[in-house]
Amino acid sequence: MTDANAPAPSEHEDDHVERMLDLLSDPDIDHVFVEFPDINGISRTKQLRTDYFLDSWETGFPVNLLILAQTPRNAVPEGSGVGEEIDYGDGTLRPLPHTACRLPWRDDAARVLCDVVDGGDLVGAAPRTALARVLESVPDEFDFEFTVGSELEFYLLSEAESGSGYEPVTSDKHECVSWATEEVSAFYNDLAAWSEEYGATVTSLMHEHGAGQLEVLFEYGDPMEQADDTFDFKRLVKQTGRCHDLWATFMAKPFGGRAGSGYHLHIGAFQDGENVFEAGDGETSDSTTTDGEGTLSRTGRQFVAGVVDHADALAALGTPTINGFKRYERGSFAPYTASWGYDNRMTGIRIPSGTTRIENRIPSADANPYLVIAATIAAGLDGIERELEPEPPVSGDPAGDRPPLPQSPELALAALESDETLTASLGEDLIQAFVAAKRAELESFRDTVTDWEREQYVETL
Repeated sequence: MTDANAPAPSEHEDDHVERMLDLLSDPDIDHVFVEFPDINGISRTKQLRTDYFLDSWETGFPVNLLILAQTPRNAVPEGSGVGEEIDYGDGTLRPLPHTACRLPWRDDAARVLCDVVDGGDLVGAAPRTALARVLESVPDEFDFEFTVGSELEFYLLSEAESGSGYEPVTSDKHECVSWATEEVSAFYNDLAAWSEEYGATVTSLMHEHGAGQLEVLFEYGDPMEQADDTFDFKRLVKQTGRCHDLWATFMAKPFGGRAGSGYHLHIGAFQDGENVFEAGDGETSDSTTTDGEGTLSRTGRQFVAGVVDHADALAALGTPTINGFKRYERGSFAPYTASWGYDNRMTGIRIPSGTTRIENRIPSADANPYLVIAATIAAGLDGIERELEPEPPVSGDPAGDRPPLPQSPELALAALESDETLTASLGEDLIQAFVAAKRAELESFRDTVTDWEREQYVETL
């Protein structure tokens, strides 16, 4: 039920505690939200009185562990490992003082991210635990300094005037069109200002391909910091939208016939200041380009080979909803195959120009960042350990030349369950909880009769 031991406090922990306590000494802050990500990457919180938090934060706060594995609409899955198996028992939310900050959209509240522990151990089904487990288990010979960057697309929607459904805040495919970007300036101005205080500093905004679709970038960081920042960023975007009477959604495919929203994860690796993914002078092979910039080293190729080898399981973690599989399209910038290429946006794994790094384009925007980062690093390290060599990079559309990604969540979940490497890396408890939650969603979907079915069959059959 539990997994890794809770890590010892860092050498700077006293400084973090002092800063947190100083923040909460402000008499205007009446409430503290203790916050944690569930298996879906959704923010879950308890709202506490500040004096209660200050009296009890060192021992932590009880939480029903089942909350970790509930579906986005809070259905209770069977077989999650954190439900009936433990008599629906509690764990403890252990605050992380370095994450304390004001809620910038409120005058009276702060929040603190928490790890989930039980009996002094990190709970294996918690997403933050899975990422910590991967990072702590990196072999000494591959003790790289990983850097991670996230590109997240989302739709900004208003409620339809008819009162039924949603409509994009901009009217058409206005990719990088100046006036369309200006249409959302009030939203972005608050987002940029609040992000400073929230700790997930945004650096740019662009209008994406779909009507009402945006992409906001924020700074690179180490893997855990970037996962926390991505988690915070998604919460901040959604809350900023609500403050403008809009709905920001990271749903992968909110509209048929329009662009899906992706989560493009960039991974770099350095050792003694050297980029281990970049080929040195004269280092080439059949799998590299020879024009210098963007050439992968042998280690870089092995990392890519590992990610491609585990692509089917990565599709389960990176495409966590049945809706997300509608994003996979032949001939589009969304991935369709387990493939890689240099600066090729039609492949699942892309090696961009500029600083040599590896971009995983498989995940959709609704994916849990802790799990995507953990699984991508684990898959890449497996490729290095096994000294895998990838197939040659793809130019153009790889559909038909490379194996397709799973086209349904059932296939992807089966691939994840049978992937012994990712199960060992992320932890059996995590995989069990994730699969149980996703199968509960599928069961709910299968039990639902849609308008499409009635339109197709009521009059014709």
